[in-house]
Amino acid sequence: MRRFFVAPEAVQDDMVQFDAELARHMGKVLRLNVGEQVTVSTGDGTAYLVELTAFMKDAVTGRIVERIENLQETAIEVVLYQGMPKGDKLELIIQKCTELGVSAVIPVETSRSVVHLDSSKAGKKLERWQKIAQEASQQSKRVQVPTVGPYYNWKQFLKHLSEQNGLTIVFWEDEQTQSLKALLRSQAEKPQRINLVVGPEGGLSEDEVEHLRALGAVSASLGKRILRTETAGMAGISIVMYEFDELA
Repeated sequence: MRRFFVAPEAVQDDMVQFDAELARHMGKVLRLNVGEQVTVSTGDGTAYLVELTAFMKDAVTGRIVERIENLQETAIEVVLYQGMPKGDKLELIIQKCTELGVSAVIPVETSRSVVHLDSSKAGKKLERWQKIAQEASQQSKRVQVPTVGPYYNWKQFLKHLSEQNGLTIVFWEDEQTQSLKALLRSQAEKPQRINLVVGPEGGLSEDEVEHLRALGAVSASLGKRILRTETAGMAGISIVMYEFDELA
């Protein structure tokens, strides 16, 4: 069954109106017809079974048949704070971490980040990255679209993180004593939120790790091998989801 994301305001009472772009895609590309059923999500975890009722030039309308129970989303909120990598690596990170169930991906400029974005460039990039998250959510049949951004420099990131709750884990290649697996299994109860911090190419500096520890973060290792920045977040999220039975 086809799945589409719409803005919350597109749902009014028991009807859904799809915008012009979606209408063209549904009619001309997918060849959907009146009477067919699709799944619709507003991106915030709410999903509906919708029967298509009318096709117009710039819109498609549908009637809500029933609300769908949220079975695709995880009970734990996992937020990835990703040190800004080079090239288009962040696009891959967003796509794959969305498939794995991440709640948000927040790019962070660190001392070893090669890429530095000003506010205007960051805004355009965030629009593209958010669209990638939406497409990945649609492909993986999620009913929630992870939030991408905002884009933080290091100072902004520390202030933001100081205001967040949950367990904060920083992946650091020099951590020799504590693995992510051991750390997760040492928790007395399942955390409601886990913040994962991954450095860019070259990793985080020792000073940056100490800044995070001062805010209550715990460093952990992802194993014997050094993972690339585009692999570390995916591996970390996979381990978290497995340990807390979110991949079953």
